[in-house]
Amino acid sequence: MSLSFIKPLIAASLLVSTAGCHLNILSKTPDDKDYGVPLTEFYAKDQSYFPDFIRKFFPGVSRFETDNPSLSQARSDVVMIEVRPLNDGQVKTNEANLSWSADGVYLGFELLEDGFRKIMLKDLAGNFARELKVIPKGPNNFLDGMVVKSAQSYNAGLRWSRDSTRYAFMSNGGIGEYNIYVGAVGAQEKSVASSPTKDGYAVWSPVSNEISFVSARSGNGDIYLVDLKTKKVDRLSSSNGVDIFPEWFPNGNRLVYSSGDALNHDLFLVNREKRNGAWETPQQLTSWTRDDLRPTVSPDGRYVAFYSDAGEEIGGVKKWNIMVVPYVKGKTYNDSELQNMVVAKDVVIDLNTGPAWSPDSRKIFYVKRDPSVENPIYAYDLFSGRDYFFKTNTRMNRDILLSKLGILSFRAQVGVWDRVFVALTNQGTQLQEPNRLRTKIHYQKL
Repeated sequence: MSLSFIKPLIAASLLVSTAGCHLNILSKTPDDKDYGVPLTEFYAKDQSYFPDFIRKFFPGVSRFETDNPSLSQARSDVVMIEVRPLNDGQVKTNEANLSWSADGVYLGFELLEDGFRKIMLKDLAGNFARELKVIPKGPNNFLDGMVVKSAQSYNAGLRWSRDSTRYAFMSNGGIGEYNIYVGAVGAQEKSVASSPTKDGYAVWSPVSNEISFVSARSGNGDIYLVDLKTKKVDRLSSSNGVDIFPEWFPNGNRLVYSSGDALNHDLFLVNREKRNGAWETPQQLTSWTRDDLRPTVSPDGRYVAFYSDAGEEIGGVKKWNIMVVPYVKGKTYNDSELQNMVVAKDVVIDLNTGPAWSPDSRKIFYVKRDPSVENPIYAYDLFSGRDYFFKTNTRMNRDILLSKLGILSFRAQVGVWDRVFVALTNQGTQLQEPNRLRTKIHYQKL
């Protein structure tokens, strides 16, 4: 199937300078076939900091560019330029879990309807929209498969590939068997590494045609890897507990995940040997009595952020902190070290997204658990120790994620419904310099 009908869209760069930025990505199918459709290049320069489709979606860009006429002014501090709902009009359903493509052009979000989920794909430019809902097409009653079973379809956990046009997600296919499906913009979805047990938490490698995922096919929840070209499936972990929330390091040769039971999880790392490509025995990253969940890796691969319980409760509700540990080969952080590595205290824990990194690996975006002021959004600069508060005029925020172009997505309550909001910031790769001088991390005092 050709992808030549796809309109060129805007892409941002992984390399930034005062001269602007550049990225050239090719659209591909789930089988990684190259069709040579380049995405449009964008260069940031004085008084022009965002692609046209973002300028149209966020009218506040014009005021920001006027007030900040040079690149150095535009990239200073952490600024929230404009906040708006992702979708216009009144929506009588719950929206959740927005996921950005690697270039910040495409996005996906989930619609929750009567306990069932479907995934919506779109772009802010308005050139593309699609619904992902896997439904069975049985040989006996085609109409029943399309109408009755489709209402039972559960689809969630969309994650994009490195080329920004392919994706992976979990679906029960409308029949109760949870598998990993892959698809592409302009191509049909298909299941991979299928098993009669539940599979989920698919995460595409940032450098190769591989997907890590969690499967119960061994009897426990373990981390597996599927190569989409060879269809080979490898088991990467084999603990007695449940291994969950795998996340890749940027080099594509290392994964971090949570492992444990219902009461306590620690973080583990599994590395791929460079010489022969074999996966090594998992090594422990954290070891203490606190529960460590949902690790995320900084874009530069130097740090791991995660949620850890604070060891106390308020009103019967467990408190959670965000911690950041530097990656050091062979290093296991113990109790005495970890208790001094908190960067944000008493936060809203978001297992769908995990702690949100800025593209320059300097800041953590999070939601403060404070119902008296509707759970506000903050950013914390790890190397200056400065906190930034964002007045979004939204309530009960959660599930935050930042795109490469600097658009913060999050879920908030509007009436009785959860809506997805997007907020434009000056933290995109086209503005921020990824290699700014770093010092030691400023940890919070407990």
